[in-house]
Amino acid sequence: MAGEKVSEKTIRRLSHYARCLRKATTDGTAIVTSEYLSNRCGISSAAVRKDLAVFGEFGKQGSGYNVSELLENIERILGTCEPPPVIVIGAGNIGSALLESGLDGTGGYSYSAIFDNDPKIIGKTIAGVTVQPIDELREVVGEQGDFIAIVAVSPDEGQSAVNNLVKMGCIAILSFTLEPLDVPGGVVLRYLEVSTELDILTHSMKCRDRC
Repeated sequence: MAGEKVSEKTIRRLSHYARCLRKATTDGTAIVTSEYLSNRCGISSAAVRKDLAVFGEFGKQGSGYNVSELLENIERILGTCEPPPVIVIGAGNIGSALLESGLDGTGGYSYSAIFDNDPKIIGKTIAGVTVQPIDELREVVGEQGDFIAIVAVSPDEGQSAVNNLVKMGCIAILSFTLEPLDVPGGVVLRYLEVSTELDILTHSMKCRDRC
């Protein structure tokens, strides 16, 4: 199942299910229903059942789903059984906050390194990870194999950071900068756009008011 082609919308929902299932595991819950996932993930029961019905090994509708088996299957589909390391470019406010908040509950992701070009920041330890000079990026990532890079630099430095990552062979980048960035084919670039999420929330509220 790993690497199976699944739509992005389905991937997002499966990721939500996985998060809820990890919480269920922590709470000691052994069996869940589609209604359980619906209530906790904010996704309709119909969508939950449709997603789970696509994959026969998920269990039988009506009798609930074994939490550990369901989580294992979802992680296999997502390919996150052995998640790649995550590095951060930029140790400013956003980069520091990311490391300090950690990645607990994500199913095994962890920050393996953080880089910056500010001499005042280099050498500083953030949540147990030492800020390294950007000049050492090639040496460090050369030992990582496949990795995900998070770009958390000032807007005018975003493209340069992305260019360097691409040269290092990085094919998966998450950007916190709002500037449009160019990447070659084969490189997946995603943006974490707070403004877009705020627009969506505002639209939802306005729609509620009109109903």
